[in-house]
Amino acid sequence: MMASLEDRGYVLWSTSVNSDAREVLRQTVFRTGEAGTRCLLHVPAVSSVARAIGRDLIDVGVLASGVAAIQAIAFDKSADTNWKVTWHQDLMFPFDRPVCADGYELASVKDGVDFARPPRAVLEDLLAVRVHLDDCDDDSGPLRVVPGSHRSGIIPSAAIQDYVASRGEIVCTAKEGEALLMRPLLLHASSKAVVPRHRRVLHLVYYSGAPIPEKWHRVVLPNQSELKCSGAMPSE
Repeated sequence: MMASLEDRGYVLWSTSVNSDAREVLRQTVFRTGEAGTRCLLHVPAVSSVARAIGRDLIDVGVLASGVAAIQAIAFDKSADTNWKVTWHQDLMFPFDRPVCADGYELASVKDGVDFARPPRAVLEDLLAVRVHLDDCDDDSGPLRVVPGSHRSGIIPSAAIQDYVASRGEIVCTAKEGEALLMRPLLLHASSKAVVPRHRRVLHLVYYSGAPIPEKWHRVVLPNQSELKCSGAMPSE
């Protein structure tokens, strides 16, 4: 699994998140009529799942023992919020205060939380885990990815369309309870659903690299809990 993740930038994985835990997530982190909510690590059901998945991924050798979850976002593509997202990389992450260290750029504030783009070395040590809380088939507006694009670093926006056209894309469907593991630098997009219905995803991000000079907005460690957050509209 690790070899596939490093080569292609993504892999589908069956999580240990059981049906009861999935139902709690569906009932607590999704809001009717909203496409998504950022910064959810303060929610007990989310932090519990983040710790459990972190431990599982440590056990199978995907994450290092010192890993921390640093972001959680809930996405819901439904008949009320049938949205699409153009090709992009995930580059902006939440911090505890405005960044000032070298290499931390594009500082902004979203819903009262400081965001910035970390250096490439930090981005390469991030792993996103997209836990599917509903079946996601070809008609559900699934994620589309460009295999191997995470190895090209930060791709300029003006070059993305040509990059996708030259490399090709893969559609990532999943069953409820499965998770798509992906590197945030992997180019990805999604279309509107052909048959709109709930396509709920809990998107977790883990960092397992060296200590950084900035402080993440919030962290959850696999073997203990942690602290504060708020949020609204996402960018998948």
